Amino acid sequence: MVHKRYVMKNGKLHGPYIYHSYRDKDGKVKKRYLGKHVEISKAGVFLAIAFSFAMLFSFGMIVRIFLRFIL
Repeated sequence: MVHKRYVMKNGKLHGPYIYHSYRDKDGKVKKRYLGKHVEISKAGVFLAIAFSFAMLFSFGMIVRIFLRFIL
């Protein structure tokens, strides 16, 4: 699981610091620092957009077929 951590120093808020939590082979929870920013790959964004359009298109097709049989 990935979570963000913020730190207050001298009245200023610093962060987010990104950490990944995992369990080691003994079952203990460990945390790994990933950095200040998590990079989003362009391929992941493209796949998410393509999947969204495909879902909208298929939903539109289902509605048209449903309406054709009812009307």
